[in-house]
Amino acid sequence: NISIFSYFSNAYMLSYGRNLNDHISVGLTAKYLNSDMFQIAGGQAYGYSITPGILLRLKTDDRRQLTVGVKLDEMLNQQSWGTGTIEQVPPKLRLGIAYRSPNPGLFAVDISQTIRSNYAPGVSAGYEWADKFMSFRAGYSDGSFTAGAGFQVDHARVDYAYVTQQALSKDNVHRISLSGIW
Repeated sequence: NISIFSYFSNAYMLSYGRNLNDHISVGLTAKYLNSDMFQIAGGQAYGYSITPGILLRLKTDDRRQLTVGVKLDEMLNQQSWGTGTIEQVPPKLRLGIAYRSPNPGLFAVDISQTIRSNYAPGVSAGYEWADKFMSFRAGYSDGSFTAGAGFQVDHARVDYAYVTQQALSKDNVHRISLSGIW
């Protein structure tokens, strides 16, 4: 029985990071997931995931910096549906390399690999121009164009992202996030 329905999914994240020294930082993100397929019996779900990471900073001089990061997305995860189905996604290993140039700008390349056979690695690349309060971004991910902007005042940050995702939707995806920074 095929029909049209509305769907939403929320992810509430709490992250903690700590500098071990001037060159090494570690972090952990815990995520609570909530999904709902309106008017579909058993179409409600909740779950969690845990993602650890490490960041290495290599300064080349006062205005340039090379950063390498590794994280294991969804290392532990589970989503329970109203039908009784329990879903677990395979973890994804991500390697990111970023170079901050003096112009000011940040160039980044990310390589990701799902830890399960028959998955091809993914490659993303992007550029960010940032000033004191504003940032603008453009990139390429999974064969699609991405763009975004951000605005920060004191400890609050608002970011907007535009992603073309033809595989998942006939429409493009717009994401808005609000972050607190302490």
